[in-house]
Amino acid sequence: MRKIVLSAAAAALCLPAPAIAAPPLGSRLGSDVRDEKPEDEATAARRGHVFASCMVNKRGNLARKVLSQTTSKGYTAAYKDLVYGEVECFNAGLDDATHLTYGWKLAIPPALFRGLLAEELIKHDLATYGALPALPRQMVYVRPWYAGTTRYEAVDEMATCAAESAPAQTLALLKTEPYSNAERAQIGVLAPSLGACLRAGFQLDANRQALRAALAEALYQRTQPWPVMAPPPVPAPTSGEAPK
Repeated sequence: MRKIVLSAAAAALCLPAPAIAAPPLGSRLGSDVRDEKPEDEATAARRGHVFASCMVNKRGNLARKVLSQTTSKGYTAAYKDLVYGEVECFNAGLDDATHLTYGWKLAIPPALFRGLLAEELIKHDLATYGALPALPRQMVYVRPWYAGTTRYEAVDEMATCAAESAPAQTLALLKTEPYSNAERAQIGVLAPSLGACLRAGFQLDANRQALRAALAEALYQRTQPWPVMAPPPVPAPTSGEAPK
């Protein structure tokens, strides 16, 4: 079984730290959802959300452009367009900087930043996302935007499956405060869907920020006009093997 470590240790203002205990989520979701020193991670998550909220509020179309990218080159160009120049976004409640253009050094990996932007965009249109129907689970998930996230494809597949088969529970998670008890509880509610959606042969060891980001982007991308992609072809049977 292949193990996927879904981490946010390289995220904005995050420091790598030892894992601590968390409620079990089942064998294929790993033994826990790791908090990685909650005080540091919670602060980093809060700052990341403030920054993403600022970008969406001030430059919403450019934020959407970032989420439409399917290559690293395209992402880099769209990211520069989004963050270039001074943007006034006063961050009430954060006592270590007066606004986002001074005092912070942000280095948010694409997998996390895309999720932060997606979550803030979702919050601007809760009615649309709250009305998304639950869809039957598919055998295979293939989406064009997977190519631009830098996540393991199995993670984006799992997140897409959960966002499509359990949209209300996914949205409920995004309404909680990062690293709160409510967030932990809602991850537990989603755990059966996540386990059922995870590709066979994989086990997920998930950091809260990274898991939340993957689910946020998957839910956001449900409403975007991506072309329908055919599933990959089934490999031809080898000699002596019965067709599947």
